Amino acid sequence: MVSARDGRPGQAYSAPGAFTTAFSPGVGPRAKYPAPEPVRHDETEYDEPRYDDDEPIGELEARYEWIVGLMSSFTDQRVVRWIIAFFTASMGVCATLEILYGFGGTTTFTVGVQIGCAAFAFAAALWWTVTSWPRLHTAFAFVVLSNLGILAANLSADMPPAYAVGKTTFFVVLGLFAGVFLDRWMLATHIAIAGVAVTSIIGYNMLFEDVPPLGALVVWAPVMSLVIAVPALLYTFVRAVRLDQS
Repeated sequence: MVSARDGRPGQAYSAPGAFTTAFSPGVGPRAKYPAPEPVRHDETEYDEPRYDDDEPIGELEARYEWIVGLMSSFTDQRVVRWIIAFFTASMGVCATLEILYGFGGTTTFTVGVQIGCAAFAFAAALWWTVTSWPRLHTAFAFVVLSNLGILAANLSADMPPAYAVGKTTFFVVLGLFAGVFLDRWMLATHIAIAGVAVTSIIGYNMLFEDVPPLGALVVWAPVMSLVIAVPALLYTFVRAVRLDQS
């Protein structure tokens, strides 16, 4: 029998039969379409915050991202953020205790400065606990504002020289963060601000609190050594590790 469709021997289909064959499942030849490829997701795609594709990563950002990634490979970022938050809140606690125990400023302005510095410290501590790890320039802004807050809270308080000198240790602790994560010009900015702040605090006590020059020098020299040496050594170590792995 010759097919009415193409003139070759085969089965003849009537119009209803051809319609049924063409649109019935499992009957007759079917066009084969390639199966869609499975969507592949990088397992590490969401492990760390990524930068937008439209925003190129500069050399400073790339170095900072590498350091944050290295830290994340050793410990949980949340642990580090909580440690930084604890240190930041301790600055606010010190300023609050000074006011409560009678070491606040002698004028309304200086008391307001102390209250403002304490409020900034507590707000920054809360920010570290609830936010994700900051970008490079945000971290740099945190360091600079903390330096200025420590200086302002120290100079506005009315307390014995020993207390004022003890609070300069906050600059050293802040240098730990700056030495690990910031770039060299940012680190140099931190060291310059902290150095000027320590010199101003100790110089003020020498001029107005009857601290002898030798005593001021004996205190100023080791504090300045820590302010400079600790972050500089940390930066050198991190840079050496990065160059060794690159």
